[in-house]
Amino acid sequence: MDAFLNSFHDLSNTLIPILGVIILVIVIILLINIIGLVRSAKKVTDRLPETVGLTNKSIEKVQAPLDTMVKMSATVDKVHDEAIDAAKATKDFIVTNIDVIKEKITSRTDKTDEIELQEPVKEDKIGE
Repeated sequence: MDAFLNSFHDLSNTLIPILGVIILVIVIILLINIIGLVRSAKKVTDRLPETVGLTNKSIEKVQAPLDTMVKMSATVDKVHDEAIDAAKATKDFIVTNIDVIKEKITSRTDKTDEIELQEPVKEDKIGE
């Protein structure tokens, strides 16, 4: 058993520095990756105001046509409302004056019955 412990002691004396170097290399690689990530994040945040500025300009370019569409939509709504009001007013006028309208129509049809229809004049064809 002492031989096993002595050989294990020798093996661990050899492996511990190697494992320490491997762990140190892994830690260095992780630190390099973290530093690269921080640098790229800094570059992104440095370009952020420029990106926001371009986005604002694009929104301003789109805003004018949108305003025009809103105005056009409001105009269409007003025309629609006025058309409805005109139709209601016409309906109300007809309902309140239906008797007068009936009298006018019947008086005109009676007058046309009294007038004799004339035959259309035939034009003479040249050369007949």
